[in-house]
Amino acid sequence: MKITNIETYLLDIPLGQKAITDSQTKLDSVEFVAVRLDTNEGISGWGFNWNYTKGTRAVQATIDDCYAPLLRGKDPMMQQTILNELHYTNHFIGQVGVSRAGLCAINLALWDIRLKVANMPLWKYLGPVKDKVKAYNTDGGWLGATTEELITDMTKLIDRGFDAVKMKLGRPDPREDYKRVKAVRTAIPEHIKLMVDVNTVWDLKTAKTWSKRLEEFDIYWLEEPMNPFNKRDHAALAQATDIPIAVGETIYTKYDFRDYIEAGAVDIVQADATKLSGIDEWLDVCALARCYDLEVIPHTNVQQKLHVQLAAASSNVPMVENCYESLANIWEDPIKVIDGYYTLPQEAGLGCKLTDEVLKQYRIG
Repeated sequence: MKITNIETYLLDIPLGQKAITDSQTKLDSVEFVAVRLDTNEGISGWGFNWNYTKGTRAVQATIDDCYAPLLRGKDPMMQQTILNELHYTNHFIGQVGVSRAGLCAINLALWDIRLKVANMPLWKYLGPVKDKVKAYNTDGGWLGATTEELITDMTKLIDRGFDAVKMKLGRPDPREDYKRVKAVRTAIPEHIKLMVDVNTVWDLKTAKTWSKRLEEFDIYWLEEPMNPFNKRDHAALAQATDIPIAVGETIYTKYDFRDYIEAGAVDIVQADATKLSGIDEWLDVCALARCYDLEVIPHTNVQQKLHVQLAAASSNVPMVENCYESLANIWEDPIKVIDGYYTLPQEAGLGCKLTDEVLKQYRIG
């Protein structure tokens, strides 16, 4: 089998709901780059990556200009050999960010081919430890919502069967965050897990002060409290608060996860395969976390179908984020949440192909 053609698609897909906000971002659409690898045996593999904001055109250019010429003629089953070769072509443009986002899209497309040859979905190919995956929900906790809207939205999610929900923090005055958390914690049942996410905007002093104040509300984790490149301050915060610290959304290599874990700076590992270089590196991080008896709960916005399958095959992944629910149907054969649990895909392949309608309607460039 040989790769005969590589095609990329740049898309800007509207959320189909009101704009959402956290402490860093306000957005009403998500950019995607989709990759199709064709082979001489009629099997095509699909991969993707995405971004909250504009800039994914750079990922498309990296794939087209740097990676595609090296992919043509390769045997897609020689996956690690291919990825190692691609990795060493991108020193000039960097080892993370744009280049790694492109590597991930290629990694997913190669996995899709392998799984189609094996005639299995990813979770069965890897060897499942469970046949359904618990979901927690973020869509009810955006920073732009009023306190009354937060309570209403959280209540609706709980009525749908979610028993774990997350809300955003990071308003200019942390006292507002505190009041909003207090109102939500008071309004929802005691058994519901409540997580909070700062999206990196606090400094260490703020994080220490307000994490101690928030301890009274039985917070399940405090997510991305500070700059993700500052491992030292995260380690100091972990010593200063009883709330578990969750990081990973903006950590891009297994070596950075190793350093966080060894420094005692993380309690919940939020490894995201689309921020790493794909499935293989995610599995490395998950295995590393398991060695330290740490849970992995992957950061997930649009890539539920990928992370749910990885979760089903990993003993230390208790749940997966459900977010941007308005985008669930952009994928062929989308997975669903029923009574708080994800269904698992049954079709062969990775299952991360955008529908033909989406590819046509939202393609740009």
